Amino acid sequence: MLKFDYMDLKEAMKKYVEELDPFLSMLQVKTIEAKDGYAKLSMKFRTEITRLGGIANGGAIATLIDATGGAAVMTLNNEGRNQVTVTLNIEYIRPVSKDFYAEAWVKKRGRNLAFVYIEVKDADENLCAAANGVWMYL
Repeated sequence: MLKFDYMDLKEAMKKYVEELDPFLSMLQVKTIEAKDGYAKLSMKFRTEITRLGGIANGGAIATLIDATGGAAVMTLNNEGRNQVTVTLNIEYIRPVSKDFYAEAWVKKRGRNLAFVYIEVKDADENLCAAANGVWMYL
């Protein structure tokens, strides 16, 4: 796990998301912003993540939600503890058919759990999904 006390937070998050995590790298997830308790990540809309009907697969959207929530939690994880998603409750509001991004805010961080709210919006700022999740520090 990265420790953030020795480098710029956004650069550390960018390195983790775009280089060190092979799954997120494959999906071309990009870091837009990271600061204490907040993260913003994006994903390009492309054929590889679509389903029938020409819209983004719900799994791709869920992956961006999970990654962004985890990134927000990671910004407060200066101890370098490993962390995992415990629960993720997603409401899909509208189909995604263009580039999209997710923003996550840590609502509460305890000793072992962090509670996060995440929104997904498309390039036109339409709300496409909203989620609540819990992450555990191991």
